Amino acid sequence: MKKISISKLIMLFIFINICNQSESIYSGTSESKINDCIALADAIEEVFDEIQIQAYESSIYRSYSNIDPTKLDYVYEALRINKIGIDGIENIRDKYIINRTFFDNLLTGFYNNFEDSRTANLAMEEHLLSINNQWTIQDEVDWWEENQEYSIRNWRTSDEFKELMLTKSQNTLNPDPDFVVSDSYPKKVLRKYCDSL
Repeated sequence: MKKISISKLIMLFIFINICNQSESIYSGTSESKINDCIALADAIEEVFDEIQIQAYESSIYRSYSNIDPTKLDYVYEALRINKIGIDGIENIRDKYIINRTFFDNLLTGFYNNFEDSRTANLAMEEHLLSINNQWTIQDEVDWWEENQEYSIRNWRTSDEFKELMLTKSQNTLNPDPDFVVSDSYPKKVLRKYCDSL
């Protein structure tokens, strides 16, 4: 009889201990997240801007023209920049409390857009490897015709992400190639969504 009581007591102690650990882990996670709207807004914008700067500084992107068929080096560069976006968004979701619908929708649209871009680039990578990275512009046009599910027209997004892209775009007939690193490039544009819940 004593053995049963002791073993039950030990099991109860273990159960209570596990529950307490789970509760402290859960509480610690939410308590450790940052609840600061301005910091969240700036963090989202920093990820977006980093992607723009990486694309601007990319020697691979600069070397391609509209008459070049896409090659593996271009696809790998696109995947590298996709990773910056996806990792950045995941880090923001892990680090910040997101209690505004605008920012939640913005992050969802941002993430889904980059995830769909990544999927398209991975499909093109697979194809280019299968043809030994050798094709013409017409071959690429034909590939896109046959694989329209990867088209940018089908990439998921959100109105909030579209709005951010529009806000950060040039509105001029004479575009500045250095716009993203110029004084004209809009900064801190997401802070205005912190005025009210």
